[in-house]
Amino acid sequence: MVNLTKKYVDEKKLIKINQLMFEILNKADDKDDFLEIVKDILSPPEQLMVAKRIAIIYLLLKGVDHSTIARYLKSSRATVAKFSLLFYDKETKLIEIIGDLLNNENINHFFEDLFADIFISSGLKIGHWQMHWDHKRRQKERTMIDA
Repeated sequence: MVNLTKKYVDEKKLIKINQLMFEILNKADDKDDFLEIVKDILSPPEQLMVAKRIAIIYLLLKGVDHSTIARYLKSSRATVAKFSLLFYDKETKLIEIIGDLLNNENINHFFEDLFADIFISSGLKIGHWQMHWDHKRRQKERTMIDA
């Protein structure tokens, strides 16, 4: 849980702080630089919180039910419901970005692999072995096409 002070920053100062944050994050040349900056700015629990929030929104857009998301991401159902309500039938910049990523074939494969890693555990449930091997077959076919 992130602890915030109860003292509020006025709107003008907050705008300047956000501009500074944008300038710093915008200086990253690549993914490694960006991750290094994020690690310098955010504590490990904060990094996990942000990553889980993005994953919750992604999985909600994929149509995964709340209890499944909560169980696999080790979040509360209330947190999942909160993000469901925040983004329900809304066109936000984050949803637009995730939608664009889902339309990008390479990124879509990344998300498919991530989705499979979260939800398919061979031997865990009946039928998961078949889903696991189907996913592995699709991965192999993608690498053959890319080669």
